Amino acid sequence: MDINKEWFLFPASYREAEAKIVARWIAAGESGSVFGLTGVGRTTFLEFLAYRLDVLQQYMASHARQVILIPVDLNNLPDEHLATFYRTLLRSFYEQPDRFKPATQQTIQELYRKVEAAADPFLSQSALRELLTLFHDQEIRIVLVMNRFDSFCELATPQMIATLRGLRDSFRGTLCYIMGMTREIVYLSEAESIKPLQGILDTHICWVGPLAEPDARHMIQRQTQSLPEPIPEAAMGRLLQLSGGYPSLLRVLCDWWMNESQNVPVSAWATALLAKRNCQHRLRNIWQRLTDEEQFVLAELVLGQEKRGKQRLEGAQVAVLERLAAKGVCQGVEGEWWLVGDLVRDYVRQVAGQSRGRVQLDAQTGEIYQGRTRLDGLQPLHHALLTFFLQRPHERHSHTDLIEAVWPDEMNKEGVSTDALYQAIRGIRKAIEPNTSKPRYLINWRGAFAGGYQFYPEGRPE
Repeated sequence: MDINKEWFLFPASYREAEAKIVARWIAAGESGSVFGLTGVGRTTFLEFLAYRLDVLQQYMASHARQVILIPVDLNNLPDEHLATFYRTLLRSFYEQPDRFKPATQQTIQELYRKVEAAADPFLSQSALRELLTLFHDQEIRIVLVMNRFDSFCELATPQMIATLRGLRDSFRGTLCYIMGMTREIVYLSEAESIKPLQGILDTHICWVGPLAEPDARHMIQRQTQSLPEPIPEAAMGRLLQLSGGYPSLLRVLCDWWMNESQNVPVSAWATALLAKRNCQHRLRNIWQRLTDEEQFVLAELVLGQEKRGKQRLEGAQVAVLERLAAKGVCQGVEGEWWLVGDLVRDYVRQVAGQSRGRVQLDAQTGEIYQGRTRLDGLQPLHHALLTFFLQRPHERHSHTDLIEAVWPDEMNKEGVSTDALYQAIRGIRKAIEPNTSKPRYLINWRGAFAGGYQFYPEGRPE
């Protein structure tokens, strides 16, 4: 089947709430970021938008400009040369000829062929700008859809990031971006290099969560369409309840239901599925994309409800749950919270205790806590260094800056070695990190001179 035609098997109402948000950005000529945890179908949603312009148009009925979405794959660049980057952007237009009128198609082909082998970035940049000028004159709004943009940022050169910002600024109103990512901007290890785009990436945000029930039902029907009879409503309802609407889980559950569920009573489905390696893998992917603080609060919610029924939550926990609700992990109504999907809830119960929670400083006593546990036994220097990090979270601190700020004034700070700093860092990690070989709180960064450290009090997602 033609991949373009396959998207028309999806109902026009697919991901309606999220599509309306993105349509508003595009109608206003604004760029934005589409975030989604692993397994929620962020890629499918972005491809649906790119190939179902008719859906976006119905949400932009009053928008006069023609809009064209162009998928761009920036994660398979053959090299880091700027000329290659420009040619890749041009090729994205060249590979979508059916989106343009014949005369424009011809221009795109000529421009791309002219610079296809050009090593001089000025030539390919000029061709790209010539094309964007043509779109400006034709009053066409171009939306570049760049999925897995966070992965691209890990490898991109500063010049590539600056180029994207420069193009957007030069062709404001004609060019905008939709960036698909699994990680929030603050957690990208190359956060410094993406600063030129930060105002674009973190102003307009849409979280893609699990599927709404109509979309989840449609997916189950498609996954089980090879059966001679439609899936029974009772089985459909149980699969929805177990999966919570996560597409990655629905695929596994549908396959299991068709091939292995016959001799398993409905009451034992959750246990049987949790024992499946492919199901565990998908649940782990969802879990690992959460901060340690988010994991800790979810575990407290699940275990607390089992022990005490309704649980009274503190303000800080509610704030975390509200963030998780935006990500589609949980729901809350009138102070009551629950996780989306029985399998996610059971998995949280299974891994509860592995997460330690947020590291925080009691400003009155100077004591440091992780989750509900007070960190006793820290050496004075380690305590001072961790306090410094807590007062300046997420910032990049060089080795020199840390020594200057934390080591006692009576010491000759010029004589303090980076090895002494490393030993202090090592002591802090032993106190707060669940796995010191894969730190989540105290992270190395590489950059000017020797680099340094960043501290994430909430525990950065993996």
